[in-house]
Amino acid sequence: MKILYLCADAGIPVLGRKGAAVHVREMCGAFERAGHGVTLAAQTLVKAEDDERAKVRAQLIHIQSSATTTSVVHEFKQFHEQLGLENSLPGELRRVLFNETFYQELKRRFIRKRPAFIYERASLYGTAGVRLAAKLKVPLVVELNAPLAVEQATYRATGFGELAAQAERWTLTRADAVVVVSAELAKHVRSLGVKANRIHVMPNGVNPELFRPSPVRAKNLTPPTVGFVGGLRPWHGVEVLPELLARLQRRRPGTRLIIAGDGQLRGELELAFKKHKLTQLVTFTGAILHEEIPAVIRQFDVALAPYPKHSHDFYFSPLKLYEYMACGVPVVAAKLGQIAETVRHGKTGLLYPPGNSDALVANCERLLGDEALQRRLGSAAAKLIHAKFTWDHNASRVVALAKKLNA
Repeated sequence: MKILYLCADAGIPVLGRKGAAVHVREMCGAFERAGHGVTLAAQTLVKAEDDERAKVRAQLIHIQSSATTTSVVHEFKQFHEQLGLENSLPGELRRVLFNETFYQELKRRFIRKRPAFIYERASLYGTAGVRLAAKLKVPLVVELNAPLAVEQATYRATGFGELAAQAERWTLTRADAVVVVSAELAKHVRSLGVKANRIHVMPNGVNPELFRPSPVRAKNLTPPTVGFVGGLRPWHGVEVLPELLARLQRRRPGTRLIIAGDGQLRGELELAFKKHKLTQLVTFTGAILHEEIPAVIRQFDVALAPYPKHSHDFYFSPLKLYEYMACGVPVVAAKLGQIAETVRHGKTGLLYPPGNSDALVANCERLLGDEALQRRLGSAAAKLIHAKFTWDHNASRVVALAKKLNA
């Protein structure tokens, strides 16, 4: 089948290092491995021109904002600056206006060589996929990874909140099928008016050839190590890491922490570790290529997913969780949403009540003091992920769904 994959989100550099970009590339790769031809149309390739570019198994079409949109947004931004204002409105306006450019360019390219179906990663204000599918008369499968309007209002400044919410509802109710990454997100989609039989839950996955267990390393040559992979942002719970390491030092001196990722909280974390006199025991890798992450994870004795309590449902499908588990590393994770559905406490990892720092420390100490438990939980976790949570499994489900829609 010929598949047209749309990623209009300017915040997702499809050849970059963000988790969302990994998701896009891995799904493209899974479609290709199954024998399907994939064309990926995207607005952003990399965050910065000198960034190293990842490879994607798809024909890539780069569609940028038109000169008219760029000019309008520039004038809009200048008007804000003239008034001494700094907000998200210019960027949001660019997203809205980009829809027309994206639609017209794709219509021109595909009006005479239609794909079998369109697979679109939903984006804020994104409506081009619905219009294109109607024009080409092909099915549209929309993948939703978060309640976009809610997330924008909660974590980022927004000026077009009502417009964003209506655009999300408009797109999802007109899609032939909606793929969501969690049961919590499925509830959100149903609340927007999408019928339950058009909603399909497909959690994130892994590439099992990349994320796999390694042979048992020589414990006497390496210090006890806990680790975290992901963006250093408030909703990931990384603020607890300095206190966690400080408390672990009292029971297990020399325990190290590896933090793989970057983000807005890095400076704050570095200061906190310095205050606790722990700087020498912490390694920040910064943002690294996805292909390098398995080797980092395999250095961990314990992998962390310390998500905090949120004011909204935990709709995430944590990519890090599946990658930790696929590498055979035991996880200590907050008991929230999909995490609690995937991790069976004492069987494939250890869970604790979100926000309970005593329980977090106790679970880490328990694992660090029991190598047999580490091996047992890690092995069971890897078997589970490799059997049920892979990108190839997700891609096969999407293709089967598209075939039904085309029948």
